[in-house]
Amino acid sequence: MTTSTIQAASQQLVPTASRLLVTTRVPDGEPYRAVGFLTHDDDRGYCFTYLRREVERVDFRPLPGLTRAVDSTFCSRTLFPIFAERVISSRRPDRAESMEALGLPVDAAPFEVLVRSQGQRVGDTIELLPAPHISDDGAVSFLFLAHGVRHIPVEAQERISRLAQGEQLLLRPEPSNPINPLAQMVTDAEEIQVGWLPDPLIPLVEQTTSRELTVEKANGPEVGFHFRLLVRFAGQLPHGLQPFEGPLWATVDGDID
Repeated sequence: MTTSTIQAASQQLVPTASRLLVTTRVPDGEPYRAVGFLTHDDDRGYCFTYLRREVERVDFRPLPGLTRAVDSTFCSRTLFPIFAERVISSRRPDRAESMEALGLPVDAAPFEVLVRSQGQRVGDTIELLPAPHISDDGAVSFLFLAHGVRHIPVEAQERISRLAQGEQLLLRPEPSNPINPLAQMVTDAEEIQVGWLPDPLIPLVEQTTSRELTVEKANGPEVGFHFRLLVRFAGQLPHGLQPFEGPLWATVDGDID
């Protein structure tokens, strides 16, 4: 598949995201780990289901308000409170600025906001990440916010402000990372680090070929660390491979499509 074909598929796939991987972590400890899927469609509304391996953990604790999902998929016509409180409120005075930073219209729907903002709050332990479906020819594309911007040098943070939409970015392994030796740094074309790939997306990205990383939206420090850099990833998966499927990703009552 050519680069132009992948980029064209990217433009088509990203806006249709309807499934988010719900991840959590111990504060200032282990990397984020996947605990379940949040989906949205017109027929069932919002649905959440836990991963079977998460429920079987000795230290498993249901997410607040989602105890009913321990045994089966739990659906609601309204967004569950634990996720609704992560949508940037229309009453907030900085709503317009936040939507601009995410490349969204000010009247974006709640799920659209979660797809772009990934539902993270300062000091929080929950994050929602794209779990994209794949096109028939294996093209995969999604957006992610670069992690760890607060931990890179000030001069690197300033580099983010100068990035242009569509500018090429790179992924570089970081085996010396003390938290996760599988970590992948995001850099500019001159290999100045501008953040990290979210840990739960690493297995998916490592399965792809013909990878293309580009700047979707770069923002100044006024938006806060988490919204500084929105990255577009596009790549190609081997024929028939679907991300976040198989025994490791089995849910308590089977995969949600």
